Amino acid sequence: MAIQRGTRVAISMAIGAAVIEFFQAYIALTFYNILTHNAEMERTIILICIPIFLLVGIYYLLKKHHPVHRPTTRAANVIGAAKGVVLSSVNLIAIPYFVFIGGYLASSNYISLKAEFIAAFSVGAVFGSFVTFVIYAKLGQAIKRKSEKMSHYASKMVGLIFIAIAISQAVRYYW
Repeated sequence: MAIQRGTRVAISMAIGAAVIEFFQAYIALTFYNILTHNAEMERTIILICIPIFLLVGIYYLLKKHHPVHRPTTRAANVIGAAKGVVLSSVNLIAIPYFVFIGGYLASSNYISLKAEFIAAFSVGAVFGSFVTFVIYAKLGQAIKRKSEKMSHYASKMVGLIFIAIAISQAVRYYW
């Protein structure tokens, strides 16, 4: 997004995505006990994620690069934030990720699974995600300055990453 639409739109998208991270982290830690006692539910979530990541990966691999003019309107920032919310909402692997991290931290007695600590953990996840997204947006602008062709290669790389995640989830599921 930073390469195609600019840093402001990418940061708006990061805000939207980071807000959803709060709910994903909170839900994951709240239902940690349910998932640890029901391995079949976790396997079902992984099975659902495999085709989604595979399709997203194929989309990015086949995506054609079209030059886009940088918008300067507030509407572009709102649309960027909405895209962040949608993309983060369909990231089904976030819940198992936070279950794993939260489970590890809880089992190691680093956090307590009381509501106020879960909320604090979730706020930390939002902050960490937002900072990561902003760094990624800034790096996207640096890449754009170096070469416009990098956008094409970046899409291919993202596609390969999603396909690798799908394959790793399939391996995890079947073995």
